[in-house]
Amino acid sequence: MNENERTKRCHVLVPKSRKEADQLLVISTSYGVTVRRSLRSWMAVLSLVALLPLTVTGTSNVALASLRTSCHVPRMTGLTVTAARGRARAAGCRLRLTGARVQVPTIQTIHTQNERPGQVARAVTVSVNPLCSGSLNPGPPPSEPILKPGPTELITGLFIEGGAYIERSAPICKALVGKSSAGTITITNSVGTFIANNMALSAGQLLNVNVPAGTYTIAGVFAGGNKVGPSTVLVPSGEIVRQDLVLDVP
Repeated sequence: MNENERTKRCHVLVPKSRKEADQLLVISTSYGVTVRRSLRSWMAVLSLVALLPLTVTGTSNVALASLRTSCHVPRMTGLTVTAARGRARAAGCRLRLTGARVQVPTIQTIHTQNERPGQVARAVTVSVNPLCSGSLNPGPPPSEPILKPGPTELITGLFIEGGAYIERSAPICKALVGKSSAGTITITNSVGTFIANNMALSAGQLLNVNVPAGTYTIAGVFAGGNKVGPSTVLVPSGEIVRQDLVLDVP
């Protein structure tokens, strides 16, 4: 390399005057600021990229946790508490029990549920029926004869009351009523005229007879041959009277 080439190259690097030196200093300073800003921008981008997977993962975890705590509500009404607990567990639902105190979960039943079947919810709230103790055959409705306004009518049926002591579940224990039995019923008026003569009834059936106001005698025979009655009942005008025939068993 000759001396002239060296001089030319050096001439580019060395300012000729103070003004040129100041200009070079300004250019150098501006370039440094630009570089620093660029580095800061790149660092911010890199930080954002590094945090993005964590943010997505956190959001996904929250969504998964929300899915895990929700469930499709199963049907609970009519099940025993034990069965309802098993069904809730299988569906992934939390079960909240309200209503009567749970004493025998294998017997007590679910009366109602707040959340409808198939609904997506976090928990299922149900109302528990009380535990009812009594005889195997609860018999007819209590406090007969039962009167209510209506056409002058007599209603009667054949019932068995008593038997072994058992526990069951119902919304209102006092309202438990047995099922009428099969057999025949005869109704006569005060002068012995047959209003119904050996009317056959199947299990669960009642005899409804429109009668004039007056006094009537009812008697019955169960399908097994057991006789019950006679029983006298007064039917006022404009009243529906319910009076059943009851066979007491130990």
